[in-house]
Amino acid sequence: MTAFNEKITYLLSTLPERPGVYLMKDFKGETIYVGKALNLKNRVSSYFTNTSGHSHKTKRMVNNIETFEYIVLDNERQAFLTESDLIKSLRPKFNILMKDDKSYPYIKITTEEEFPGIYITRKKGDKNARYFGPYPNRVSKRNTITLLQSAFMLRSCNKIAKRPCINYDMHLCLAPCSKDYCKAKYKEAVDSALRFLSGNGKELIEEYKNKMQIESDNLNFEKAAYYRDRINILTTISDSYALDTDQNSLDVIAYARMKDFISFFIMNIRNGKVSDKRTINIRQERIEETDIGYEFLRQYYDNNVPKEIVVYNEIANREDMEKWLSDNAKRKVKITIPQKGKLKKLADAAYENAVITLKLYMGQTKNLVDTSLIYSLASFLELETVPVVIEAFDISHLSGQDAVASKVVFKDGIPFKSGYRRYMIKGNNTRSDTDSMKEVLRRRMEKEDLPDLFLIDGGQNQVSAVLDIVADKIPVAGMVKDEKHITRALIYNSKEYDLSSDMNLYVFISSIQNEAHRFAIEYNRKKRTKKIYESELDNIPGVGENIKIALLKHFGSVRGIKAAGEQQIADVKGIGQKTAKAIYNYFHKTQGG
Repeated sequence: MTAFNEKITYLLSTLPERPGVYLMKDFKGETIYVGKALNLKNRVSSYFTNTSGHSHKTKRMVNNIETFEYIVLDNERQAFLTESDLIKSLRPKFNILMKDDKSYPYIKITTEEEFPGIYITRKKGDKNARYFGPYPNRVSKRNTITLLQSAFMLRSCNKIAKRPCINYDMHLCLAPCSKDYCKAKYKEAVDSALRFLSGNGKELIEEYKNKMQIESDNLNFEKAAYYRDRINILTTISDSYALDTDQNSLDVIAYARMKDFISFFIMNIRNGKVSDKRTINIRQERIEETDIGYEFLRQYYDNNVPKEIVVYNEIANREDMEKWLSDNAKRKVKITIPQKGKLKKLADAAYENAVITLKLYMGQTKNLVDTSLIYSLASFLELETVPVVIEAFDISHLSGQDAVASKVVFKDGIPFKSGYRRYMIKGNNTRSDTDSMKEVLRRRMEKEDLPDLFLIDGGQNQVSAVLDIVADKIPVAGMVKDEKHITRALIYNSKEYDLSSDMNLYVFISSIQNEAHRFAIEYNRKKRTKKIYESELDNIPGVGENIKIALLKHFGSVRGIKAAGEQQIADVKGIGQKTAKAIYNYFHKTQGG
């Protein structure tokens, strides 16, 4: 994958393998492209992989993407309708540049004819017909129109023939061209088709169920089977109409909550179409569940209040809120908690997206390192700011000698290795760990891009000493170990927080402390090894810098030089027999081999 910003990388890992709509946004937060997908994960990820194969226009668009959002829906038709509505509402510049000009098909019923027909068309010019759609190509041609013909058996010919065609034999047409046709039966079929396509499918299915039961009770099994087949067909396609609504103007609102973190999902429907969506994330302590929706509506709506607000969650004092909203809007506003039907489907879809938004907010999406731990840490220590960026420090030395320090960085709960740093402790090697930590933090505070939290290896004494350096700019917590040198607690604001009460947080802090310790130990060992090697070579008479470089380049290490014979050393370019003898004698006589 080409390198993109970390936010995009994060979001890509959260994408579900579900149908939906995605909104690409630029650095200004403006939507520059809206698209639909049968599989959000595959489709959105494709923009950021194998970019060399993209067209010039697609590359231009991808280069402008700062972040993206998405809406999960039930099926392709919902995605298609929502995409179309959002494009018309938001007018993203790359949709205008990149979308081809072909139109999408509609279902047309020629209602003014004596025997109305049902057709697929891309134009809506006939005033004597009713149109339904538009529909995605694959759905309309392969599924919907064929199923509708099976269900209602309306003719699809351009001109009524003189005798029945094969569609009659296949039970796809009532054949008004036949001598035995029934005009009333055909009219009933047309009315049923219009009702279904207008969004009244559920009521029609219930009627068919009642008729099926009556025919079955009367032992008219052939007619009962007829209604059974229609019920099955209509049930198959009825879910494709979940986003259709007769309401001209409404908002659909749902929220999901986890501890103190709440995510709202708002879908705006204007003139019967989805015009926009919003997500809002907040952190609110000590709020009752039933107060969440009430407080949100009170603060969210100032003007532009729709006629109806559909909510998924219960609202406290709903009648009072309706009155308050109505007074603001200067007309009646209704708050609905639907229990069934289209509005219930819309509310359910809003809640599903609120849950996904919350998981993104909390960092708990599947296949992603659990960044909710930074929120747990914020709550655990009662921090004012969520520690998105954490820097941890450790000191390493050997009996006070060759002291070094390490800084490791955790961003969104995972190691951010490009931010790691090593420090050589200056001055006297007999300095305490506390003094060394003070020196390192003093040097760190001189730099920019300070983190949200400092974690240091040590207890209250070390934290107190560092606070003199850091002041109130950055919170500092100490990572305390037990007698077995295992992480046990955190020290913050002169209070000890036992990590045993939260195993996930314990593992998280322990991993940070171990990583800081590992990084410091590696540097200390490297420094001591280098010092040993340098001192050994420097003690050999006649060995200068150029000879050291030549020897180490040829043998790879001091250990390799020690293992070499006198003649092997002499064969190295730039080293004579005399110097080779001195080097060999130093390692094999002075040190006893």
